[in-house]
Amino acid sequence: MRGELLKDKIIIKDVTEARQIYKLGYYGKPMGLSKPKNADEINSELILSLIEGVYLSKKSLIKVYHNDEELSTDRLYEIGIAQIPRFRILYSIYEDLREKGYVVRSGIKYGADFAVYTIGPGIEHAPYLVIGLDENSKITSNELLGFGRVSHSTRKELLLAIVNLNTGKIKYIMFKWLKM
Repeated sequence: MRGELLKDKIIIKDVTEARQIYKLGYYGKPMGLSKPKNADEINSELILSLIEGVYLSKKSLIKVYHNDEELSTDRLYEIGIAQIPRFRILYSIYEDLREKGYVVRSGIKYGADFAVYTIGPGIEHAPYLVIGLDENSKITSNELLGFGRVSHSTRKELLLAIVNLNTGKIKYIMFKWLKM
């Protein structure tokens, strides 16, 4: 399957291929259609994030081109580092959660890095929001409360994903809010 790199997005122009990729695990967003319940609803191009594109390229599920030149997975990763702040952290978390069987989507509308589904968007509400942090970063109590307010108001569990970029290990800390 073929994708075209446009800035920090990858476009799957062929509708049949767009459906196939989406069917693999709710990858990408179809143009003009939010949260289709199944791939058969897709009748347009599919837009993948660069993070999704690197992952699918690494799995040999897509080939990504720019100006008719095929880009290797390593080259896509380099482009991600150059174009997206915190790309290494975000990609590490994305890949880890996907490998664990979760559906991982952008969490930007919730003020998080990722919204994580156990089944898929359009079928369930995302039960988790994930904030990615470098192991050496510090957060204030106010930042933590801000993360918590968003997850609590949207009835989602908050996960901090703490990445050690040297070892690649990720620690997850889940916050649950109690009423007293």
